[in-house]
Amino acid sequence: MLQSDVHAPDTNMTTEQKTRPTAPVRAKAARQLMTLPEQIAERIFSAIASGEYAPGDRIREEALAEEFAVSRGPVREALRILESDSVVRILPNRGAHVTQLSIKEVGDIFEIRRKLSGAMVARLSPEEAMALATSMEADVKQLDALAQDPSAATAYYDTSFRLSRMLRESCSNERMAEILASLARQTLRYTQLGLATPARRKESARNWRAMQKAMKAGNVEVAAEAAEKLIEDSKREAVKQLEALLPAA
Repeated sequence: MLQSDVHAPDTNMTTEQKTRPTAPVRAKAARQLMTLPEQIAERIFSAIASGEYAPGDRIREEALAEEFAVSRGPVREALRILESDSVVRILPNRGAHVTQLSIKEVGDIFEIRRKLSGAMVARLSPEEAMALATSMEADVKQLDALAQDPSAATAYYDTSFRLSRMLRESCSNERMAEILASLARQTLRYTQLGLATPARRKESARNWRAMQKAMKAGNVEVAAEAAEKLIEDSKREAVKQLEALLPAA
């Protein structure tokens, strides 16, 4: 059963659940607690991101209520959270369904995310940027190593998502952080497509390293440019992957 007063990871989760890529339901600081519906939304989202639910699949409230040992009310609210982030769509008399992937949506959402990500980094002071660069160092180093391993795609996703969350949580503009958290959720499946190949993960790792290096030097303008390039490169590859997948679908 999910606990609404506990934010730490569930020690009863399976190994598969622990390795699923996750993104925050809202841009909350780590010290803040998630509500029960937010925790459920997090779990549902992880299942969608890991491919347990495919685009178009129905998400059944009663099955989730039984799985999480809760009433259907918190599950319904969790699905509304995911609908607000365009991850699911709730249809009258048909329930909640996972949204379809769309090339147009890639362009629209990634454009917004790119601009906001650059603005978020650019508004850091040199001192804040240098401190954040130190916090990011271990994960960026891990990305460098994971990018060299063609079989480490899942670990690469997890580490890059963690870095993205770290950046958002450093933002003093809480509204901007909230919007970026929502955009991260909306683009996660596309981001996975954008990191689908070893070559793309190597390119992504170079972008993360360039951003971290610029932040370490206190050069927030260069770091902001690297942040925007990171998103733009991911969008380009996601579109390429979708163009290959959608005609077949």
